[in-house]
Amino acid sequence: MGLRYLVASLLLFGVVRSFRPIVNKDTVLLSIFTCASGGFWSLGLEYVSTSESAVLSYTMPLMSIPIASLILSEKASHKEWAGAAVGFVGVLVYSVAVFGNRTLSVVGAVLTLLNAFFWAMYTIYYRKLKSQEPIRTVATQLLFGAALFFLIVPLDYRLEMTPHFWFDLAYLAVLSAAASFLLWNALARLTRVGKTSTLIYCTPVAVTAVQYIQTSILPPPVSLIGLCLMIFGIYISRTSMFESYG
Repeated sequence: MGLRYLVASLLLFGVVRSFRPIVNKDTVLLSIFTCASGGFWSLGLEYVSTSESAVLSYTMPLMSIPIASLILSEKASHKEWAGAAVGFVGVLVYSVAVFGNRTLSVVGAVLTLLNAFFWAMYTIYYRKLKSQEPIRTVATQLLFGAALFFLIVPLDYRLEMTPHFWFDLAYLAVLSAAASFLLWNALARLTRVGKTSTLIYCTPVAVTAVQYIQTSILPPPVSLIGLCLMIFGIYISRTSMFESYG
């Protein structure tokens, strides 16, 4: 994670052709929230499967909406709440085949829910820092995050330098860090947290579509119902743009 953030940060600073981190309280907090989210997510994966982790992480919209009201004074509309709730119900329905009769690890669940909480926090801080230069903001966020990860490396040092490692690092740094954080920042700057956060329900829909293109295999009917609920949740939250806010 430390190497992932460091490579992504240097890449973004290279894009703006200036190594000038933005140092202020909110950007430092943004970095801490990002590091905490990534760290708890990684630790949670030691105890739960990737599918279980994804389902638990999708509680993020339900957390971000009330927190945004406290920090940003963005009072969510009924439709934004409804969209987040319907989308999460869709995730639960979609995951029926994933969980089956298995017992979920309590430790893994707590760690992954903490990931969702801090994901909500840095999404909100993206919105709060919308006036800052976006590329330098994300580059600084990742640079400070890398420093925090390197500080805790001695607690659990494991690194296997295989040929696959370098490919995975490049993928995680360029696409899963630099590009994804920059795009998420752009979304948070453009729209309210209630609308932005529900867009994460697009992920399982997109994964299913790509899987179908590659294999021509569709998930079970119950999972398709869940996907439809996720899409409907996104639709509900996005239609709130036509409401007036007092």
